[in-house]
Amino acid sequence: MVSELQSIADPAERKRFAVGAIAAIVRLALSRYSGTIVHPGRFLGIPEPEDNANLGGPSMPKLSTQQLLSRHVTPFAVAFALLTALQLANFAARQLPQLSARGVSAGTLLEALLLAMPFTMALTIPMAVFLAVSWVFTRLGVEGVLAAAQRERHGVRRLIGPVLGAAAVIAALTFVSNTQILPRTNARLAAVLADTPVERTDRSMTLGELREAARNALTDAGPDAAALAVAYEVEIQKKFALAAACLVLALAGATIALRFPRGGIGLVIGASGVVFTGYYISLVAGEALADQQLVAPFVAMWMANAILLAIILLLSWRSGGPGGRSMEILAIGG
Repeated sequence: MVSELQSIADPAERKRFAVGAIAAIVRLALSRYSGTIVHPGRFLGIPEPEDNANLGGPSMPKLSTQQLLSRHVTPFAVAFALLTALQLANFAARQLPQLSARGVSAGTLLEALLLAMPFTMALTIPMAVFLAVSWVFTRLGVEGVLAAAQRERHGVRRLIGPVLGAAAVIAALTFVSNTQILPRTNARLAAVLADTPVERTDRSMTLGELREAARNALTDAGPDAAALAVAYEVEIQKKFALAAACLVLALAGATIALRFPRGGIGLVIGASGVVFTGYYISLVAGEALADQQLVAPFVAMWMANAILLAIILLLSWRSGGPGGRSMEILAIGG
């Protein structure tokens, strides 16, 4: 090419030839290497990802609502069975020796255990919801699904929405059990433990009976009328609050996992201990304050849910900061 360039006598023609040659070389180079992708990791010693690898973990569209909910079934069943068994064992340790001393039959002992299940389930169902959600969402955090959800528009809502829907169904069933089944089994259990018919109390009244008893107590002029009205109202609010706890605890489990996505089983166990203990103490303390007529029954029974919701809001704010993506959880959208 150099000899051809030198053989051209006209300087202008020689210049045009040189420019054309350079352009041809550039086009050849570009056509040869245009399909080559340069990875900066080769120069930094970082392993390169495989082709078609998903750097952000599994994408949200690959995890359907059915798949998401099906992952909660086993953890919920295991947690519910274990918690209920522990509570029933505690009940048996306190009550069965007294029944055995009276010489009751094995059938009566079994009946007492079965009758104790509804009031035990009133507490263990919300706890099982929290354990299942926190466990599954923690696993999703380890798998990278939570990170992918927080990057996608409405990603967090698509994860939490179905779970809250399922928790709402469980809450509705729990409410029916607490208002209809639990009072009747409590009445029968009290008769079995006392070995004689007993007077109906606030713990053995259905929701309609409680409301009627509260109205009658308010119209009564007796010295204990106000205390009775408060006791009935506390029991009414408790039935609503414990059912709503399924929703609040489900949201709490998801929020904690979003805040600490790689916490693992240690986070689930630690958070469960703190949440359950705090919720139970708030519930007992609220009932004691209401019985002393220091706070309204509504405040007393909903205090535990309100405190937990405040903690959820705080964790969500601290996770993403004002306006951050993690604030999406607050509106279940984004």
